[in-house]
Amino acid sequence: MSAPLERIQHVRTSVLPSQTTPEQRFWRAYKTPLLVKEHGAITHINFCPSGTHDFAVTSGARVQIFSARTRQVIRTIARFKDTAYSGEFRPDGKLLVAGDATGLIQVFDTKSRSILLTLNPTNQATHVTAFHPKTLTTMLSGSDDQSLRLWDITSSEPTSVFRSHTDYIRAASFLSAASDNVVTGCYDGIIRVFDPRTPDQPTLSLSHGAPVEATLPLTGTTVLSAGGPSVKVWDLVAGKLVKDLGNFQKTVTSLHIGGTSGSSSGANAVLAGGLDGHVKVFDTKTWEVNFGWKFGDAVLATATSPDQKHFVTGLTSGVLSIRTRKTEPRVKQGVKQTKSGNFARMIRGADYKGENEHQILIDNDRRSRRKKIRLFERHLNAFRWREALDAAFAPGMAPELVITVLDELKRRGKVRISLAGRDEGQLEPLVKWAVRNIDDFRNVEVVADWIACVADMYAAVIEKSPVLEALVSELRQKLIRQIEIARDARRLEGMLEMLSQSH
Repeated sequence: MSAPLERIQHVRTSVLPSQTTPEQRFWRAYKTPLLVKEHGAITHINFCPSGTHDFAVTSGARVQIFSARTRQVIRTIARFKDTAYSGEFRPDGKLLVAGDATGLIQVFDTKSRSILLTLNPTNQATHVTAFHPKTLTTMLSGSDDQSLRLWDITSSEPTSVFRSHTDYIRAASFLSAASDNVVTGCYDGIIRVFDPRTPDQPTLSLSHGAPVEATLPLTGTTVLSAGGPSVKVWDLVAGKLVKDLGNFQKTVTSLHIGGTSGSSSGANAVLAGGLDGHVKVFDTKTWEVNFGWKFGDAVLATATSPDQKHFVTGLTSGVLSIRTRKTEPRVKQGVKQTKSGNFARMIRGADYKGENEHQILIDNDRRSRRKKIRLFERHLNAFRWREALDAAFAPGMAPELVITVLDELKRRGKVRISLAGRDEGQLEPLVKWAVRNIDDFRNVEVVADWIACVADMYAAVIEKSPVLEALVSELRQKLIRQIEIARDARRLEGMLEMLSQSH
């Protein structure tokens, strides 16, 4: 009995590592940058947590509100006596609070831009203002008089004053939406956590080691602080440092919680911008840098919208960079998507095959047996080794198929037979293919075996042929370069092993 002829198994080359991760592809999708030139350095950016997520940009003596839909200015609030600081929306988006260099604190109506509340607790600059994330009538303010104040906007007097700071306050925020506890960052290098019930002394003090420019509560028990060329992650329960991120060359000025498409909460990444012009994205699980941007000037503020559509950065030069990523259209729940009547009329009758239509059923085995085989397979099955090698280098052949033919000829011991009796023109396709594919480490072994046979059998032909000699010379240079790369990689591996052993 005769057995069916088995098909030649195609070589499946190992898949190279992906050049980009899903997180990198997410952040790289922020494209179409819009550059807006302001009159002064952009010191603060804040997105409205609700509604269409418009964003407020604080620059010079004004706060401008940009539309998230058009990326254009829709309102300008310029009722400040001096430089404005820290324009922040209330969670419902109806009010906006900001301080200025004279110490004045003003609360505005975001629709009419009218002043609803004016507070003047000090004559020194108020750099920090923010609303409570849940209690709409509570807000805080931090000034250069070394005092942090909690306010009830229904009253003109602060409900609590924290005076334990010994230098300017540049960062402050509510620790969580479930409490009124506050975390502050000061130029004395200390991070303090306050409880309004005991305002005289902080409940926890941590030393950052450099003037603190920004703080960011990640969870109710984890806080990030930025100051100097580093970002530090703190565990408030244990009262100790968890991670020191020293990925910057200059002072880090801003921190912001971001997210990728794989996170429904939008809090699996932290953005940090610094005076070195970099904005880097850190993974909150591994604290490794997933992505980054380089801007032409120092970064003072950076933020992403709650729906992850816009990424906005403010520079010391007054340039505002607005990048937008495309988002898939939302499908309303409960609404069935139906095709139009025009489409139904267009395909009407498309399946009609006439009155005498019939079907021919072919079993899968016969269909697979009738599958057309490639030319090099027919030559190999007929023991035509020379023709099989020529078919491997036909135009349009994938590298995997060429490797399949070369490996099959080598497995059958027909390398020299398939190469025998060739001239310069018949050797050129093989040598050219070797030159093109020697850079791929997956092909090095196959290329080396076949080129060694060619050099052994046709040394005299190569010496007399300028074309083949040039190709072989180029191949030799590439091999030397690959050897140098391998040696450098080996040295680097040894250095890393020594460093790991020393730690």
